[in-house]
Amino acid sequence: REERGMSMMLITHDFGVVADIADRVIVMEKGFVVEQGPAARVLTAPEHPYTKRLIAAVPRLREADKLDDAETPVILQAEDVQKVYRSSSGLLGHKRIVHAVQDVSFTLRRGQTIGIVGESGSGKSSLGKVLMKLADADGGRILLDGQDILPMAEVQFRPLRPRIQMIFQD
Repeated sequence: REERGMSMMLITHDFGVVADIADRVIVMEKGFVVEQGPAARVLTAPEHPYTKRLIAAVPRLREADKLDDAETPVILQAEDVQKVYRSSSGLLGHKRIVHAVQDVSFTLRRGQTIGIVGESGSGKSSLGKVLMKLADADGGRILLDGQDILPMAEVQFRPLRPRIQMIFQD
């Protein structure tokens, strides 16, 4: 990351990995961001009960030593991003609605790494898909270098794809 001057977003449930590489941490539970901030603060002095439970479940964390630099340019910014999955099932056509991502906001600065943490089903992958325009958002804004990418058609977004990539854990 430093060698290439890249920014990264890591989506994981592994606090150990986040502690090793993230500058900032966002903790999600049931589609909501419940806590976010500099990795050093979130990992060593969590405020939200869910974050405290997640960290307590980790055998050992080493203190993150990277801080947020407000002078560094913003590369990616999410504002109140939402993703809802809707489906109908059965003969009666009962509608099922899942609010996978609800009002998620964060800022990623040049050269910074953010860790997205939460249990399975917390909305991490749905957020990643929306950020990559692999799934349509149901609300909010996503600014890539200051440009809102959510309303863009695929043909407009295609030239920006080299600027934002997803690396799958497997």
